[in-house]
Amino acid sequence: MSDAQDSAEPLQMLPPGMPRRYAEYRPVDRQESNPPPTNVGGYDELIAHFRSNGMQLPRSVDGLAAIDDLIDSINHKATLSAFVRPIGMFYGDVLTHTVPGAHWQVIQEDYPLVRVTSKTAVDVVRVAIRRLEAPDPTLVQNYSHVMELVRHQP
Repeated sequence: MSDAQDSAEPLQMLPPGMPRRYAEYRPVDRQESNPPPTNVGGYDELIAHFRSNGMQLPRSVDGLAAIDDLIDSINHKATLSAFVRPIGMFYGDVLTHTVPGAHWQVIQEDYPLVRVTSKTAVDVVRVAIRRLEAPDPTLVQNYSHVMELVRHQP
């Protein structure tokens, strides 16, 4: 999953989410200081697809642009439906690696979000779904919007 441009950062596990019908409440241990996860992967098949076509998929805005080009070049969007979650996970990892303080968060089990500000979280899989359904906004446009939100946070 790593390219020459990627660091040797090990993959992390998504934090556990709150089950839909049950919540366990525990006191917060102030002594425990685990950094939030920033590199959870989940897009190996997307990288494999790009490599099989002789292309790289950098974890950056250029990678998002490459995915936008792929989506725009395929007429039959059902072909890409298997890539919905990997595209969302890749977009999330780009956010966590380029937006200061951004990190993965799970509210419901198996439903990842990326927290980009104290009040804003991005539903990365839903962004991927919407991108496959409509040409606008692109992943790059979504990324630019997130950067604007971060710049203008109080």
